[in-house]
Amino acid sequence: MKSARLTILIALAAIAAPALAADPMSISEELDAMYSYVGDASTHGAGLKGGEVDEHYSDLKYVVSPQVNNNLLLRFGAEWQRFSFDVPDHAAVPRLLQQVSGVLGFDYQVADEWLMRVEWEPGIYGDFENINARDFDAPLVVGGLYLASPDLQWFFGIRADPRCEYPVLPVAGVRWKFSDRWTLNLMLPSPRLEYEVNERLTAYTGGGIEAGTFVTGETFGSDHGEPKLNGAIVDYFELRLDAGVSWRLNPQVSVEAEAGYMPYRWFDFFDPNINYRSYNAPYGQIACHARF
Repeated sequence: MKSARLTILIALAAIAAPALAADPMSISEELDAMYSYVGDASTHGAGLKGGEVDEHYSDLKYVVSPQVNNNLLLRFGAEWQRFSFDVPDHAAVPRLLQQVSGVLGFDYQVADEWLMRVEWEPGIYGDFENINARDFDAPLVVGGLYLASPDLQWFFGIRADPRCEYPVLPVAGVRWKFSDRWTLNLMLPSPRLEYEVNERLTAYTGGGIEAGTFVTGETFGSDHGEPKLNGAIVDYFELRLDAGVSWRLNPQVSVEAEAGYMPYRWFDFFDPNINYRSYNAPYGQIACHARF
């Protein structure tokens, strides 16, 4: 599972291609900020039946990319991601899952039609209770983008994290602008159908995935009546369905607002085989994306 989101998206075409065409030694920057709230969701699992759990989610990522030559662009940055849950006191559901990580990688133009990205994200992934070496993780993402035409791009990639229940996850997607105003953007983590209202405003509908792999504290399980969960690894997965708008303030900055429905959320402690599942809650989200 992704510790934040699957980071290799159509941005490879929207960002890397123009940057790689610029003069060598130029520097580009990316800033992404996001906040969402998920309402009370009925949650079931060990020792918990029908408890209500809501969620605050935040994500902040900054990357600076110096260009080495016409084909190579380096990536250095940092990301902070935080899931905060309001849970019943007796439930062995983490109140906090958090990531603070670096971003190290590069974009490389293999050929005129092919772009690739390699991104390594070393950092702390846990509930931030009694942080130690077990909280350290370093997922690796490798992907490629095939530019079939200005209106059609194909994406292929993998994510590797030996600590996850599924250590290697493949992913594929497509972005197809099939008319002047309509674009089918089937790229994780936010596949969507987009309608360009005008040059600044785009409406969309689709879905989203938030996921991550984290480590709980050494006494987390005992504190909640489940000793098997002391220091356990938890895979977190959340599915969303949404509709929203994206407003381009200027060529570099856009803001998004969306609302929708969270049908399913899963806390999977896969080693002791204990899990919690949440169902059916509304949510809302705001985000800002800047490219300089």
